[in-house]
Amino acid sequence: MLRLGFVGTGALSEAVVRGLQDGKGEEYEIYLSPRSEERSRALSIAYDNVVREESNEAVVEKSDVVFLGVLPRQLSVLSTLPFRSNQIVVSFLAGAPLDIIREQVKPATRIIRVIPLPSIRYKRGPILMTPDDPIVRDLFTSLGDLVVLDDEKDFAAITIASGMMSSHFELQNTIIRWLEARKVPSPSASLYVRSFFDGLSEIGLATERLGEAVQPKEYETPGGLNETGRAHLKTSGWFEQLTSGLDVVENHSRGLAKRD
Repeated sequence: MLRLGFVGTGALSEAVVRGLQDGKGEEYEIYLSPRSEERSRALSIAYDNVVREESNEAVVEKSDVVFLGVLPRQLSVLSTLPFRSNQIVVSFLAGAPLDIIREQVKPATRIIRVIPLPSIRYKRGPILMTPDDPIVRDLFTSLGDLVVLDDEKDFAAITIASGMMSSHFELQNTIIRWLEARKVPSPSASLYVRSFFDGLSEIGLATERLGEAVQPKEYETPGGLNETGRAHLKTSGWFEQLTSGLDVVENHSRGLAKRD
Protein backbone atom coordinates (compact mmCIF):
# COMPACT_ATOMS: atom_id res chain seq x y z
CA MET A 1 0.00 0.00 0.00
CA LEU A 2 1.40 3.39 -1.03
CA ARG A 3 2.00 5.72 1.90
CA LEU A 4 1.31 9.41 1.24
CA GLY A 5 2.37 12.22 3.56
CA PHE A 6 1.33 15.88 3.52
CA VAL A 7 3.64 18.45 5.09
CA GLY A 8 1.24 21.34 5.54
CA THR A 9 -2.48 20.62 5.62
CA GLY A 10 -3.88 23.73 4.00
CA ALA A 11 -6.85 24.16 1.69
CA LEU A 12 -5.03 22.69 -1.31
CA SER A 13 -3.76 19.64 0.56
CA GLU A 14 -7.27 19.04 1.90
CA ALA A 15 -8.73 19.25 -1.62
CA VAL A 16 -6.19 16.70 -2.89
CA VAL A 17 -6.86 14.30 0.00
CA ARG A 18 -10.62 14.49 -0.53
CA GLY A 19 -10.20 14.04 -4.28
CA LEU A 20 -8.05 10.95 -3.74
CA GLN A 21 -10.64 9.48 -1.39
CA ASP A 22 -13.31 9.73 -4.07
CA GLY A 23 -11.14 7.63 -6.36
CA LYS A 24 -8.84 4.90 -5.05
CA GLY A 25 -8.57 6.15 -1.49
CA GLU A 26 -8.57 2.67 0.01
CA GLU A 27 -5.28 1.98 -1.78
CA TYR A 28 -3.38 4.60 0.25
CA GLU A 29 -2.29 5.27 3.79
CA ILE A 30 -2.33 9.03 4.30
CA TYR A 31 -0.41 10.94 6.97
CA LEU A 32 -1.09 14.60 7.71
CA SER A 33 0.94 17.20 9.53
CA PRO A 34 -0.90 18.80 12.46
CA ARG A 35 -1.34 22.19 10.82
CA SER A 36 -3.88 23.35 10.08
CA GLU A 37 -5.30 21.69 13.16
CA GLU A 38 -8.93 22.08 12.09
CA ARG A 39 -8.41 20.55 8.64
CA SER A 40 -6.13 17.73 9.73
CA ARG A 41 -8.48 16.68 12.54
CA ALA A 42 -11.53 16.83 10.27
CA LEU A 43 -9.85 14.67 7.61
CA SER A 44 -8.61 12.09 10.11
CA ILE A 45 -12.15 11.79 11.48
CA ALA A 46 -13.74 11.57 8.04
CA TYR A 47 -11.50 8.81 6.61
CA ASP A 48 -10.23 5.61 8.24
CA ASN A 49 -7.02 5.62 6.19
CA VAL A 50 -6.03 9.17 7.19
CA VAL A 51 -3.86 9.72 10.27
CA ARG A 52 -3.07 13.07 11.86
CA GLU A 53 0.54 12.99 13.03
CA GLU A 54 2.00 15.11 15.80
CA SER A 55 4.83 16.53 13.68
CA ASN A 56 6.12 17.03 10.15
CA GLU A 57 9.03 14.74 11.05
CA ALA A 58 6.64 11.86 11.67
CA VAL A 59 4.88 12.48 8.37
CA VAL A 60 8.14 12.32 6.41
CA GLU A 61 9.40 9.25 8.27
CA LYS A 62 6.26 7.23 7.46
CA SER A 63 5.72 8.25 3.82
CA ASP A 64 6.79 6.95 0.42
CA VAL A 65 5.54 10.08 -1.33
CA VAL A 66 5.76 13.41 0.50
CA PHE A 67 3.65 16.37 -0.62
CA LEU A 68 4.90 19.83 0.27
CA GLY A 69 2.11 22.27 1.05
CA VAL A 70 3.97 24.81 3.17
CA LEU A 71 4.15 28.52 2.41
CA PRO A 72 7.17 29.71 0.38
CA ARG A 73 8.53 31.60 3.39
CA GLN A 74 8.53 28.32 5.34
CA LEU A 75 10.81 26.52 2.88
CA SER A 76 13.72 26.50 5.28
CA VAL A 77 11.90 24.20 7.69
CA LEU A 78 12.08 21.43 5.10
CA SER A 79 15.86 21.08 5.46
CA THR A 80 15.37 19.86 9.04
CA LEU A 81 13.06 16.99 8.05
CA PRO A 82 14.28 13.37 7.65
CA PHE A 83 13.86 12.91 3.90
CA ARG A 84 15.25 9.71 2.35
CA SER A 85 16.96 9.07 -0.96
CA ASN A 86 14.25 6.62 -2.06
CA GLN A 87 11.35 9.02 -1.45
CA ILE A 88 9.32 10.89 -4.03
CA VAL A 89 8.79 14.55 -3.11
CA VAL A 90 5.90 16.42 -4.72
CA SER A 91 5.95 20.20 -4.36
CA PHE A 92 2.73 22.24 -4.46
CA LEU A 93 4.73 25.51 -4.20
CA ALA A 94 3.91 27.49 -7.33
CA GLY A 95 6.86 29.88 -7.13
CA ALA A 96 9.62 27.50 -6.11
CA PRO A 97 11.66 25.89 -8.93
CA LEU A 98 12.86 22.30 -8.72
CA ASP A 99 16.44 23.32 -7.94
CA ILE A 100 15.34 25.24 -4.85
CA ILE A 101 13.18 22.37 -3.58
CA ARG A 102 15.96 19.86 -4.26
CA GLU A 103 18.33 21.76 -1.99
CA GLN A 104 15.84 21.64 0.88
CA VAL A 105 14.90 17.93 0.71
CA LYS A 106 18.28 16.20 0.39
CA PRO A 107 19.06 13.34 0.06
CA ALA A 108 15.78 12.89 -1.89
CA THR A 109 16.35 13.50 -5.61
CA ARG A 110 13.06 12.43 -7.22
CA ILE A 111 11.35 15.82 -7.08
CA ILE A 112 8.13 16.62 -8.94
CA ARG A 113 6.28 19.92 -9.17
CA VAL A 114 2.50 19.63 -9.23
CA ILE A 115 0.07 22.53 -9.17
CA PRO A 116 -3.57 21.51 -8.78
CA LEU A 117 -6.48 23.89 -8.21
CA PRO A 118 -9.07 23.65 -5.41
CA SER A 119 -11.49 22.04 -7.91
CA ILE A 120 -9.41 18.86 -7.66
CA ARG A 121 -11.68 18.13 -4.71
CA TYR A 122 -14.40 17.45 -7.30
CA LYS A 123 -12.00 15.75 -9.73
CA ARG A 124 -12.20 18.73 -12.07
CA GLY A 125 -9.82 21.30 -13.44
CA PRO A 126 -6.21 21.38 -14.69
CA ILE A 127 -3.29 19.79 -12.84
CA LEU A 128 0.17 20.95 -13.89
CA MET A 129 3.07 18.54 -13.51
CA THR A 130 6.80 18.60 -14.33
CA PRO A 131 8.72 16.42 -14.91
CA ASP A 132 6.70 13.32 -15.74
CA ASP A 133 6.71 10.53 -13.16
CA PRO A 134 4.72 7.29 -13.42
CA ILE A 135 3.71 7.04 -9.76
CA VAL A 136 2.72 10.70 -9.47
CA ARG A 137 0.92 10.54 -12.82
CA ASP A 138 -1.09 7.57 -11.56
CA LEU A 139 -2.05 9.48 -8.42
CA PHE A 140 -3.38 12.52 -10.28
CA THR A 141 -4.55 11.31 -13.67
CA SER A 142 -8.12 10.59 -12.50
CA LEU A 143 -8.43 13.82 -10.49
CA GLY A 144 -8.67 16.30 -13.36
CA ASP A 145 -7.00 17.21 -16.65
CA LEU A 146 -3.32 16.41 -16.17
CA VAL A 147 -1.05 18.77 -18.10
CA VAL A 148 2.50 17.40 -18.16
CA LEU A 149 5.19 19.91 -19.11
CA ASP A 150 8.65 18.84 -20.27
CA ASP A 151 10.20 22.29 -19.81
CA GLU A 152 10.02 23.84 -16.36
CA LYS A 153 10.15 27.30 -17.95
CA ASP A 154 6.68 26.67 -19.38
CA PHE A 155 5.53 25.84 -15.86
CA ALA A 156 6.21 29.36 -14.62
CA ALA A 157 4.38 30.95 -17.55
CA ILE A 158 1.27 28.79 -17.42
CA THR A 159 0.77 29.23 -13.68
CA ILE A 160 0.20 32.95 -14.30
CA ALA A 161 -3.18 32.05 -15.79
CA SER A 162 -4.30 30.79 -12.37
CA GLY A 163 -3.98 34.40 -11.18
CA MET A 164 -7.35 34.99 -12.85
CA MET A 165 -9.22 32.57 -10.56
CA SER A 166 -10.67 35.14 -8.16
CA SER A 167 -11.40 37.44 -11.11
CA HIS A 168 -13.44 34.64 -12.67
CA PHE A 169 -15.64 34.51 -9.60
CA GLU A 170 -15.84 38.30 -9.51
CA LEU A 171 -17.14 38.15 -13.08
CA GLN A 172 -19.76 35.59 -12.08
CA ASN A 173 -20.78 37.64 -9.04
CA THR A 174 -21.10 40.79 -11.15
CA ILE A 175 -23.57 39.07 -13.47
CA ILE A 176 -25.47 37.65 -10.51
CA ARG A 177 -25.75 41.10 -8.91
CA TRP A 178 -26.99 42.52 -12.23
CA LEU A 179 -29.75 39.90 -12.32
CA GLU A 180 -30.62 40.50 -8.67
CA ALA A 181 -30.99 44.23 -9.41
CA ARG A 182 -33.67 43.20 -11.90
CA LYS A 183 -35.52 41.31 -9.14
CA VAL A 184 -34.40 37.82 -10.13
CA PRO A 185 -34.35 35.76 -6.88
CA SER A 186 -30.79 35.34 -5.63
CA PRO A 187 -30.75 31.51 -5.55
CA SER A 188 -32.05 31.32 -9.12
CA ALA A 189 -29.60 33.96 -10.38
CA SER A 190 -26.63 32.28 -8.70
CA LEU A 191 -27.47 28.76 -9.86
CA TYR A 192 -28.08 29.89 -13.44
CA VAL A 193 -24.88 31.91 -13.76
CA ARG A 194 -22.57 29.34 -12.16
CA SER A 195 -24.11 26.47 -14.13
CA PHE A 196 -23.89 28.62 -17.28
CA PHE A 197 -20.13 29.03 -16.91
CA ASP A 198 -19.72 25.37 -16.00
CA GLY A 199 -21.53 24.35 -19.18
CA LEU A 200 -19.39 26.64 -21.30
CA SER A 201 -16.27 25.11 -19.75
CA GLU A 202 -17.48 21.66 -20.75
CA ILE A 203 -17.95 22.82 -24.34
CA GLY A 204 -14.44 24.28 -24.38
CA LEU A 205 -12.89 21.08 -23.01
CA ALA A 206 -14.83 18.87 -25.42
CA THR A 207 -13.64 21.02 -28.32
CA GLU A 208 -10.06 20.89 -27.04
CA ARG A 209 -10.16 17.10 -26.83
CA LEU A 210 -11.19 16.97 -30.46
CA GLY A 211 -8.09 19.00 -31.31
CA GLU A 212 -10.16 21.97 -32.41
CA ALA A 213 -10.13 25.64 -31.44
CA VAL A 214 -13.03 27.41 -29.75
CA GLN A 215 -14.35 30.04 -32.15
CA PRO A 216 -16.41 32.73 -30.35
CA LYS A 217 -18.33 33.56 -33.52
CA GLU A 218 -19.79 30.07 -33.51
CA TYR A 219 -21.59 30.95 -30.27
CA GLU A 220 -23.27 34.13 -31.42
CA THR A 221 -26.00 35.06 -33.86
CA PRO A 222 -25.51 38.08 -36.17
CA GLY A 223 -27.24 40.97 -34.45
CA GLY A 224 -27.98 38.76 -31.42
CA LEU A 225 -27.26 39.04 -27.71
CA ASN A 226 -23.80 37.47 -27.72
CA GLU A 227 -22.53 39.42 -30.71
CA THR A 228 -23.78 42.65 -29.14
CA GLY A 229 -22.13 41.91 -25.79
CA ARG A 230 -18.78 40.82 -27.24
CA ALA A 231 -18.68 43.78 -29.64
CA HIS A 232 -19.17 46.19 -26.74
CA LEU A 233 -16.44 44.54 -24.68
CA LYS A 234 -14.03 44.57 -27.63
CA THR A 235 -14.74 48.22 -28.39
CA SER A 236 -14.26 49.21 -24.76
CA GLY A 237 -10.90 47.42 -24.62
CA TRP A 238 -12.08 44.87 -22.05
CA PHE A 239 -10.12 41.98 -23.55
CA GLU A 240 -6.97 44.10 -23.84
CA GLN A 241 -7.38 44.93 -20.15
CA LEU A 242 -7.54 41.22 -19.41
CA THR A 243 -4.23 40.74 -21.23
CA SER A 244 -2.81 43.69 -19.29
CA GLY A 245 -4.00 42.07 -16.07
CA LEU A 246 -2.07 38.90 -16.88
CA ASP A 247 1.03 41.02 -17.50
CA VAL A 248 0.58 42.63 -14.08
CA VAL A 249 0.23 39.20 -12.42
CA GLU A 250 3.35 37.99 -14.21
CA ASN A 251 5.40 41.00 -13.07
CA HIS A 252 4.11 40.59 -9.52
CA SER A 253 5.11 36.91 -9.59
CA ARG A 254 8.62 37.81 -10.68
CA GLY A 255 8.86 40.31 -7.85
CA LEU A 256 7.83 37.68 -5.31
CA ALA A 257 10.40 35.25 -6.70
CA LYS A 258 13.19 37.82 -6.27
CA ARG A 259 12.02 38.62 -2.75
CA ASP A 260 12.05 34.96 -1.74
